[in-house]
Amino acid sequence: MLGIAEHTVTAADGTAAVVVTPRGELDLAAIASLDRALRSALATAGPQPRLVIDLSDVSVLHPVVLGVLLDARRRCHNAGGATALVVASPEVAATLAETGVAPLFETGAELQAALAHISGAAHSNH
Repeated sequence: MLGIAEHTVTAADGTAAVVVTPRGELDLAAIASLDRALRSALATAGPQPRLVIDLSDVSVLHPVVLGVLLDARRRCHNAGGATALVVASPEVAATLAETGVAPLFETGAELQAALAHISGAAHSNH
């Protein structure tokens, strides 16, 4: 069963980031829910959005879902923001690597590492 949580956190440098945390299997059945959650997160993130997609509790990341992640990344970057993924699972990391998507995202093995990546991006955009 797919569950998706959204909350705002403040990075060490004071920048706010919206964290979207899907849980369970991200497959064809999850695309619409994930897309809605990511669009909602970006709508509430304000100018120069900082978005972290925390995949720590994702058991399966089907390649069909990558288009939704890439679309959220594109929208965020077009607004002058930054996107990062939390990737704790070797299976999820393998899917990202095998599909060639991994280099397109900042990643961290835990939330604080991902926040550090987008905090650095926030400073380089000013």
